[in-house]
Amino acid sequence: MQMHKTMAAAVALGAAMTAGGALAQDEVKDVAWGGSSPGGVMYYMVGTAGTVLSRDLPDINVTQVTTGGSTENAKRLIKGELDMGIVYGSHVYLAQTPEGPFANGPKGDMLRGVGKAYEGPTYFVTLEENGIESVSDLEGKTVALGPPGSGTVFNCTNILKALDMQESIEPRMMTFADAGRALGNRQIDAFCQSSAPAAAVSELAETHDVNVIPYTDEEMAKIEETYPFYYAADLPADMYKGVPQTTLPYTTVYWVAHERVPKETVKKILAHMYDTGTRKELESGHRNWKQLSPSNQNFAKLGAPMHPGAEEFYKEQGMWEE
Repeated sequence: MQMHKTMAAAVALGAAMTAGGALAQDEVKDVAWGGSSPGGVMYYMVGTAGTVLSRDLPDINVTQVTTGGSTENAKRLIKGELDMGIVYGSHVYLAQTPEGPFANGPKGDMLRGVGKAYEGPTYFVTLEENGIESVSDLEGKTVALGPPGSGTVFNCTNILKALDMQESIEPRMMTFADAGRALGNRQIDAFCQSSAPAAAVSELAETHDVNVIPYTDEEMAKIEETYPFYYAADLPADMYKGVPQTTLPYTTVYWVAHERVPKETVKKILAHMYDTGTRKELESGHRNWKQLSPSNQNFAKLGAPMHPGAEEFYKEQGMWEE
């Protein structure tokens, strides 16, 4: 009931402001939200949310920004070029030092958590006809690792390093959609993908027999030992056509905002997105929105605080994790 009241108040405010004439430009909060390139999970999640928010909240204008993915989102948030972004927890953590992809750059101490977006696996996809049954079978093969600046490239490179496979493949950098088409056209042998369901894989599986390459127990142990922010979890059997349940390395992905985004803007966005009707619409747009949750305790472990607007909203709704 409280959710509906909160949303109704937001809508009423918008209606009242519109009744007296168009909203003044300085009253509209522009929010640049980074996702990924077409074919990636983040692209469709941000597209779905941005469309709903801009339609329903007249004083908030969300612009979906096409990016390489998590790494670029984090870097552009740090530079102040984005207001929000979908970012891997590992990137939030590394940006606080900074190290890894953020080495020699400014510290990411302006990053603020809004909530957990989803948990996502990293995996290699091939066609069954290629006869690639294990990660070791990728030796000497041409493998697309994702678009430059993406979290997928980061994750796939980590996995290959942990398994001593980084020098064993012929890497290609390309968008998710291009990689799916290239594999379908037999121009590459496999491509790497982070998060699921990914449109590039789903679309390919509709016309080809695909194989999500499984990891051995030993390979999973190596990955978790080398990079503790990965953990073993199962890709459900119904995720992609013809692909059985498969154990993969997962990582948590967060919805992150720049500290400059006003508290009330974050609160209003969350109030609308957690409304029952809106939540159903978001989930029908992309199933990963079902996983939206505060996850404030886990986010705090990354070394960055939650956004004050998110903290106030979750506490008011009794959702804050103590």
